This record gives sequence, C-alpha cells and structure tokens, in this order.
Amino acid sequence: LFTLIIDVSVGIFVSIIQRQRNIIQEQELINQYSYIIEYMSRSIRTAIKDEAGNCLVSGETSYPGGHYLLTRYDSDSNSYRGIKFIGKTGMCYEFFLDTDGVFKQSKSGAAGQAILSEKFTVGSAKFLLNGNSSLQVVSESSNFQPRVTILMKVRTSFDGVQKDRILQTTVSQRNLNI
Repeated sequence: LFTLIIDVSVGIFVSIIQRQRNIIQEQELINQYSYIIEYMSRSIRTAIKDEAGNCLVSGETSYPGGHYLLTRYDSDSNSYRGIKFIGKTGMCYEFFLDTDGVFKQSKSGAAGQAILSEKFTVGSAKFLLNGNSSLQVVSESSNFQPRVTILMKVRTSFDGVQKDRILQTTVSQRNLNI
C-alpha cells in the first residue's frame, strides 16, 4: 500500500513538472512572437513615403513616392515573404523570412539580422498590401490608406510534439503623408 501511494505521488509530481515546463516554453513562444509582431507593427505604422525612390527598389525598378514594397517573392506559395519601407528615422528597413526559415531584419541594405530566438522557427511568412495578394507596392497613385497584413506560421516543438500556430495582424499607416 505504501509503495502504491509513493508511485502515484511520484507520477503526479512528474506530470506537474512536465506541464510546468510546457507552460514556460509556451510563454516564451508567446513573448517572442508578441515582441516581433509589435516591433514590426510599430515600424510599419510609422513608415514614411520614399520620395526619392532610394529604398523601394526591386531589381532595376525604383518606386519613388511609394510607401511599402513587398520583396522576396515565393513562387511556391504565390506570395511575398518580405516588406521594405523607410522608417521614421529615414533608414530603409526590410523584414523578411530567409530561405533557411529564419525571420530577419535588414537596415539600409546591410546583411539581415535574426530577430527571433533560434529555439523557434517560422514555417511561412506572407505580407499583403491593402488585402491584395497581387499588389507589390503602395504608392501615391493608390487611392487607399496603406495597410499591411502580416501572416506568420510558427512552428514549435514541445516534448517532441510539433505544433503550428498562425499569427496575423493588419497595420495601417499612422500618419498618412500623401
């Protein structure tokens, strides 16, 4: 009887410890992705128009007067995995999902820096302008207030079980400078 009580008690204790570890990992995931979504949203919301077309460049094409430019076209998903814009400080920013599954940020054309812990991977990232999957740039010729939708599929692994989470937010420009 004593052995049975000890076995049950140890089993309950081990179960509680495993559950606590999963909760801590889940909280870390929520903190990481809340930070990324908030950081990107704040940057995108305060973006300014690229008057000269020095930042919003795709190949040989420049988009002067543009607000946002989608980058890194993925033909498999028929979507863009990155977005370029000028931040409120006048610096050219790009947020993108690299081909190795690392979500990065680039400032003024420098090499991309990971902005997420290596513990978590982004399965996919999509950026949409004004809810349109075929629109690549929002410029002053567009008669809409620029809106950027960010969709990310996050992969986590807790105790060998992989889970996918989908995050989505839409951000509109705070100060419309048209």
